[in-house]
Order: sequence, then structure tokens, then C-alpha cells
Amino acid sequence: MAAEAGFAGDRRKGLMACALGGGLLTIDVPLLKLAQVDALTLITVRGLFVFTSLFVFWNLRRQLFGMRTPFINGYVSVAVAAISALASILFIQAIMLTAVANVVFILAFNPMFAALLAWLVLSERLDWATGLAITAAITGVGIIVFDSLNSGGLIGNLMALGVSFLLAVSITLIRRSRTDQSMSAAQGGLLAAAMTVWFCQPQGLQLEGWGWLALNGLVVMPLSAALLMYAPRHIAGPVVAMFYLLETVLTPVWMWLIFGEVPSFHSLIGGAIVITSLLCHSIYMLVTEGNSMRRPTVSATRPLQIAPTFHD
Repeated sequence: MAAEAGFAGDRRKGLMACALGGGLLTIDVPLLKLAQVDALTLITVRGLFVFTSLFVFWNLRRQLFGMRTPFINGYVSVAVAAISALASILFIQAIMLTAVANVVFILAFNPMFAALLAWLVLSERLDWATGLAITAAITGVGIIVFDSLNSGGLIGNLMALGVSFLLAVSITLIRRSRTDQSMSAAQGGLLAAAMTVWFCQPQGLQLEGWGWLALNGLVVMPLSAALLMYAPRHIAGPVVAMFYLLETVLTPVWMWLIFGEVPSFHSLIGGAIVITSLLCHSIYMLVTEGNSMRRPTVSATRPLQIAPTFHD
């Protein structure tokens, strides 16, 4: 019973971290757009802010609470940081080259990548429901990408697809290692900044732009990234990935309210297919898992099944 209570407590921690991290993620793009500066400057300044914020937090945690987790926590930390840096660069370039709605709709494919990688790398079960959801999500993403062949933004859409895959890879690595990688976002931010600093133009940033980027890089993104990298230690990767759907649903709303950016008809159709497939799959898996946890044969130490409980 104590083991089961501990398992439930860890799961609650993971879900709470996901909910807060995913919610903060929804205002990332609007804050970047409000800064009104070129992509390379965004990457550099945001990366430095993210690194500074998380490094200060790490030092405070060590001094005040005696935490001993190293800033670079093994080879997994290096790998996740490199992936994070590349994903950050591709993401910011993508929102400059295509509609923001397209980017976040394609990023919603993340749980499908996470489920596939969990099956291939972690040997977690891939059941019929997940296979059906993957097929539907691929169809939705395909519609968005196909539409860009005529309307423009193909490169941006492909970059967004690359970000989706990279996020799933990092989540799978963290899940496999079961180590604290919450500081990997700091290393990734610093690496991304180092790769673009020679090409940035900070003189183009107005005072208001510095304020929006400070809010984004010092508060929103470090906290969101740390929470979402902490969660895979306690819950399955596809479950974590599910919370990225908050960005998919809410970011286009913020963009419409703030900037009047309206997605194309085909983008809305493709996005609706992706979101519907992921939500239906999530509900199915949560109900299935809820039923299984009520059975007396379930053990807190059983291997995690990814019949996925969805999203990275």
C-alpha cells in the first residue's frame, strides 16, 4: 500500500508539473511576436535569459535546500541540451516563416512521435488505439503541409515538424534515464545563443521589446521547460506530450486576439483533425488506465505501459 501511495503521489507531481508547464507554454509565441525583432536576435537574447534564470535557480536550490543534482547531469544532459538548442532555433525560425497556427498544430504531433519512440526505444506497448490516432494525426499534419505548397510557408512547416520530433526525442531520453534534467533547458539556451550571437542585432530591440523578451526568457520559458523536463521522471512520456496540446489550442487564440492572425481554412481542418485524434486517444487511454488501476492485480512497480497514455 505504501508503494502504491508513493506511485500515486509521484504521478500527481508529474501531472501538476505538466499542467503548469503546458499552460505557460501557450504564451511563449505571443511574447516573442510582441518583441518585434529578427529571429536570430530572438534566439540569442532568449537563450541567454533562459540560461541566466535557470542557473540562478539551480544555485539557489543548492544553497537553500541542499539539492545536489549537478548542473550538467551526465551524458543525457549534454544530449538533451543539444537537442533543445536545435529545437529552439528551428522553432523561432518556423514562427517567422509560416503562420503560428500551423506551427502549433504541427507541434501537436509530438505525442505521436513520443509514442512511436517509446515503442521503439523503451519497448513500451503500442496498441491499436495509438496506431489509429497516429494515422489520423499524420493525415492532419499532411493537410497543413500540403496547403503550404500553394500558400507558402513550406519550409516553416517542415521546421515545425522537426521541432515536434526533437521534443519527442528529448522526452524519450529523459524517460529512459529517469534522471533530473530540468537544467538541460539552460544549457540548450546557452548553446543556441552561442550559435547565433555573431549574427544577432540587439540594437534593433526597443525598450518594450527587451521587456517582453525578459518576461519570456527569465520567467515563462525557464519555468515551463523545467517543469516539462521534470515530469517524465514520474509519468509516461506520451502523457507529458499530451499537455503540449494546451499550446496548440490556446496559442492561435492569443494570436487572433492580439495580432488578428487568422489561420487558413486548410490549416484549421488539419489542426482540427490532429487535435481531435489526440483528445480522443487521451480520453480513451485515461479511461483505460483508470479502469486498470482499480484492478487488485495492478502493482505500483509494474512496467509502464504506453498503450500510450499520451503526449510527451
